[in-house]
Amino acid sequence: MLYIDYTLAIQIVQFLVIIFIGKKMILDPVMGTVNSRDSKIEGMKKEAEDLKAKVEQYKADYSEKMAQMRVELADYHKKIKDDASKEAAAKVAAVKADVDAKILSARSEIHAEAAKAKAEMDSMVKEISDLIADRIMLSA
Repeated sequence: MLYIDYTLAIQIVQFLVIIFIGKKMILDPVMGTVNSRDSKIEGMKKEAEDLKAKVEQYKADYSEKMAQMRVELADYHKKIKDDASKEAAAKVAAVKADVDAKILSARSEIHAEAAKAKAEMDSMVKEISDLIADRIMLSA
């Protein structure tokens, strides 16, 4: 059989006092630390997500700028190539004009020399023919 007397009341009071003291000395500080850590972890997660979003934005900006730089570089390369082609064509045209002028000068000089040589040959032929005619006349 169960006896209920004043010791049961004392035991209940002791149990409640131990629970109250245990809660104040152990459970509340531990729960405070756990809650503090949880809030710090949540804050760090939020900060990590913000940093990840910034990194993604920086990556997108970088990719966009690199694409833009590639386009600008291709345009610049094309412009330089076109300028070099124009300059080369101008130099080739100048050299061709110079060569044509030298060829024309050389041809006119050759024609002058040929005319001079023909004139000299004509005079030499006349002299030789006169000499041949004189010799033929002297021998006859």
